Amino acid sequence: MYRVPLTYPSFFHKILVEPRVQRITLPDERGTMSVLYTVLFLMTFFMTFILVAEFRDRIAIYYVLLFVSVLMTNFGYMQMSFATNLESAMFANQAVYLGSSFSPFFMLMCLSDLCKTHIKRVYQIIFLCCGGVIFFLSSSYGIVDWYYKEVSLLSQNGGSLMVKEYGFLHTLYPLYLLVIFGMCVAIIIDSFRSKREVSYITGICLLNMMGVIMLVYGGEKLFRLKVELLPVAYVIVLISLLILLRRISMFDVAGITAESMVKSTDHGFVLCDSKGRYLGSDIAAKNWFPEIRELSIDREIREEGTEFLKQNGKWIRGEDERTDVYINSGDRVIEISHSILREKRGKKVHCLYMHDDTQQQKYTKLVEQYNDNLTRDVNAKTERIHQIQNDIIFSMASIVENRDNNTGGHIARTSDVVRIFVKHLQKKRIIKGMTPEIAKCIIKAAPLHDFGKIAIPDAILNKPGKFEPEEYEIMKMHSAKGASIVERILQNADDPTFKRIAVNIAHYHHEKWNGQGYPEGIREEEIPFEARVMALADVFDALVSKRVYKDSYSYDKAFSIIEESMGTHFDPVLCTVFLECRPQFEALYNSYAD
Repeated sequence: MYRVPLTYPSFFHKILVEPRVQRITLPDERGTMSVLYTVLFLMTFFMTFILVAEFRDRIAIYYVLLFVSVLMTNFGYMQMSFATNLESAMFANQAVYLGSSFSPFFMLMCLSDLCKTHIKRVYQIIFLCCGGVIFFLSSSYGIVDWYYKEVSLLSQNGGSLMVKEYGFLHTLYPLYLLVIFGMCVAIIIDSFRSKREVSYITGICLLNMMGVIMLVYGGEKLFRLKVELLPVAYVIVLISLLILLRRISMFDVAGITAESMVKSTDHGFVLCDSKGRYLGSDIAAKNWFPEIRELSIDREIREEGTEFLKQNGKWIRGEDERTDVYINSGDRVIEISHSILREKRGKKVHCLYMHDDTQQQKYTKLVEQYNDNLTRDVNAKTERIHQIQNDIIFSMASIVENRDNNTGGHIARTSDVVRIFVKHLQKKRIIKGMTPEIAKCIIKAAPLHDFGKIAIPDAILNKPGKFEPEEYEIMKMHSAKGASIVERILQNADDPTFKRIAVNIAHYHHEKWNGQGYPEGIREEEIPFEARVMALADVFDALVSKRVYKDSYSYDKAFSIIEESMGTHFDPVLCTVFLECRPQFEALYNSYAD
């Protein structure tokens, strides 16, 4: 028989090397120990049931595996308490090791989940393999003596003792526990330092749970207790973990949000795979689209019949890249968003998330209707204001023109000539920058081209004949004075483009392409485009209209003079287009004669 030595030189020798006597039963304690381990087993079973029933949708599989492994361990301890022979004792010992070989790893995985830390897959495989090796070695007695050299069952004082002499590989289990404990401590410390989303209370609780297990295991080894206290420690840890999970679930934002969405009547969802097979849906989706009730799980969704089913098929086949669509369901407008929840090895899970957007759509339509009405009102009022502006401008120009007895109707005629000419230029599309806005401003500003005549004395303005050289010099000042007056009148105008064009027309419409015009004597492209347009209209009206110093010219002579002035007085490109407008100009002036 093996005898236990009286003294050992060190703590580690006691834990790792010393043979261990495990008490099975004694006559005066048989009932007490059996009841204790039975109660612990039933408590573990009850807590496992609570875990699965309360948290099955919110926790990872490792939590269930941890509770099941502890349940297996406590089952082994309970069986051990009833063992009466070596064979039943060894069977109970195997049950203990089946749970305790893997429960440390499952606890590590649960702790990493609570601390929001990822453990690499390779490390997970290594720890699982270590647990499997330890369990295999614990069951290898009678085959090899690496883990147990000798196991026997003795009767002593009416009781039973199981005596185990450990082999050299028994040190693997405590080392395995130490490594996992070290990783747990490192993960908890790291969560304290860098994970703001992990509660410090959670970290402290986890650290205490790991400490309880290690203290109990070390105490059993150090003091060679005859009673196994690890089942008690396991039960304490499981109770603490349940309380911790309960607390965390109360503040689980993702879980609470998902649960509220499932219960909500304003949101729904439908799931299907990459082959278009129906995977499931909620009540709201079925209420909005009754055709979903006709679908069968794992059956391909038929597209016939409804817009919703057709749209689903387009998303599955990748024919529609839109993520959001709106589909009418009775008097409701349902917004459907398409996304891929999971994608692995070419297999996808499609989610059609639905939201009742009826009220928002009604509100949007009301806003759009209001905006349309408001836009129409604003446009109408703006147009009215522009018309009033045009009337004021034309009236002011007419007042100025009425001082000049020699050019009656000149403002109206030149304005019509400019309008015809500019519209023809737009059709030709040969002038860069000739936008509709520019064209509109040129037509609107044409009546202001002679506005400076208001500053010319009546004696010169109304002289019934040709001007003397001095008088002509004074008359030429009307362009510069007109630009100054127009700029002052329009200084607060809200349209800077119109202001610029109006000033340029008044200032430069007497400039010539060859640089011999006035008041600045600029030439070619230096002359603003709008002033070159106005020059053609102004000269044409002067040629075909009767003045006190001349009779009106015929159309042939007038157009001949303009053609001869191409490249000297007028822009050759604009002059060519102007000559093309002869039929319209003749019709216009004939209407004046009628």
